[in-house]
Amino acid sequence: MEKLIIKSMKKVFLEELNELENELNEILKKYGVKTTDELKNKISSGEIKEEDIKEDLEKINFLEKNINRIMKCLREINVKSL
Repeated sequence: MEKLIIKSMKKVFLEELNELENELNEILKKYGVKTTDELKNKISSGEIKEEDIKEDLEKINFLEKNINRIMKCLREINVKSL
């Protein structure tokens, strides 16, 4: 029974992780980058003005925090399933 619960939780977390990563990638694609570091470099170089994309930056921070939380939960689930 416990294995079934763990498997179900893992499935839900993986689906949510996939959705969040897709949303993050769509935002990054708008600016022609693949990572947040690349986006930060474009901001630092002045190619993109931070104030022009403030809303997207807030969304990126939100998505990254949730992605990290889900990945932490998945690591914990993987440890418990050993």
